Amino acid sequence: DARVTDPPAPAARELLARTPLLVRRGPFVLAAWAPAQVSAVCQGLLRCRTAHGLVILDEREATALLPEHALLEMPPARHVQRGWSLITLDQAIPLDVTGVLAAVAGALAQAGIPLGAAAAFSRDHLYVRSDRLDDALAALRPLCAEVRVLA
Repeated sequence: DARVTDPPAPAARELLARTPLLVRRGPFVLAAWAPAQVSAVCQGLLRCRTAHGLVILDEREATALLPEHALLEMPPARHVQRGWSLITLDQAIPLDVTGVLAAVAGALAQAGIPLGAAAAFSRDHLYVRSDRLDDALAALRPLCAEVRVLA
């Protein structure tokens, strides 16, 4: 798809150039439960006192990206994928700026790195396989202000 490899719009490029990346190596897991279990998943996140977790609910499943140790506080998941790392675009991303995620996804696609993405109210979060994290960071460094590895 040519849109993925097009250069980012100037506003997106300028925003990314000021955006630090916060990196959490994990280990994180991506897990899925029945939608009716979302309350138990959220309660588990509170019990394990993790500072990082992404939860998405739709009509088919409750999905969470969370530190591996948090699974101990969860009901049994119907699907689990281990070995993820989390990259946070650590700056408020105005919702009227287009092309930020496209620029990031394009850089990773050119490097052959799959990603998942989730948007919080003010920041975007990417998750990549831990064994490709260093490659992902190398692909993103030219776009972003700095890389801070937290854990």
